[in-house]
Amino acid sequence: MENAEKDTGIKNIVLLVLPQVQLLDVAGPCDVFTSANRFLSEAGSKLGYHLYLVSGTSEKTLYSSSGIPLTCSHSIDDTDFPVDTLLVAGTTPSVLDEINPALYSYLQEMQRKVKRLGSVCVGAFALAKAGLLEGKQVTTHWKYADMLQKKYPELEVNINPFFIRDQQIYTSGGVSSGVDLALAIVEEDFGKPLAAEVARHLVLHLKRIGVQSQFGNALPDYEIMSSFTKKIRDLLKDKLGQPISIEYMAESTNMSVRNFSRVFLKESGMTPGRFLEKMRLDQAKNMLEYTEKSIDHIAEKCGFGSTVSLRRLFLKYLSISPAQYRRTFRGTE
Repeated sequence: MENAEKDTGIKNIVLLVLPQVQLLDVAGPCDVFTSANRFLSEAGSKLGYHLYLVSGTSEKTLYSSSGIPLTCSHSIDDTDFPVDTLLVAGTTPSVLDEINPALYSYLQEMQRKVKRLGSVCVGAFALAKAGLLEGKQVTTHWKYADMLQKKYPELEVNINPFFIRDQQIYTSGGVSSGVDLALAIVEEDFGKPLAAEVARHLVLHLKRIGVQSQFGNALPDYEIMSSFTKKIRDLLKDKLGQPISIEYMAESTNMSVRNFSRVFLKESGMTPGRFLEKMRLDQAKNMLEYTEKSIDHIAEKCGFGSTVSLRRLFLKYLSISPAQYRRTFRGTE
């Protein structure tokens, strides 16, 4: 089986599994590739994929974040077959700080051998730590995008796409976005008709509507903000419906506007004006999801002044209108 790709035209796909992996990061792409195999076989084709679960450690049985064990056929110590595509499944960033550095040497070696090297969700952090994403445009889970950008400023992190291809490197967004990436790989290898058939079988869109940023907050989680940024957020959170100036923020910290703007950019990674804009956007999203208030009322309550300004900001960041957002993300009751 190790020579399947060479002898039969079968493409070997490696899903690199790490401790505390999200099951869907592995299962989603696997179901896409195995469904493609099914339809290729039914059509009389001998082409397709062979999937390998490869452990990113020396242990071949790893536990997922849900506690379910995954048994891998290989580890990074014995990947002795040609690989067409290697995808690093996601875990938590803290796991990557504790894992054996041999993982990163393995990824560097494989980068020279594979046709495609990619990641699902937080797997992008592993590729970045191995030095394989420098100068690339990449994506990851929306929750960790700011962390990835700050930790590796040489990358261009784009939160919007569900997946990005930059030459040999393929990265996907959070969790289920690995399915979007796998469908794109099937389409690249065997054409749109097969990819569309797989998508229909799995009850999915071949190309998902919208952007990944629709699912997350515009601002990073409060827990990962610096103490300085938290102080400004706490100051503003109950005042978003009022006019707020940079002068007001600077005065609250006994700083000049110029020094405050410089420090705030360093601490938060964005200007005070952009931070305030995103705070208002997050509040508007929350009100659209969890209240019956009119869009006019929400625009006023969040400090936009008019529904035109609110709509413009939603289109800028989320590529949908406030009304479309409400229809998509309201609860099921």
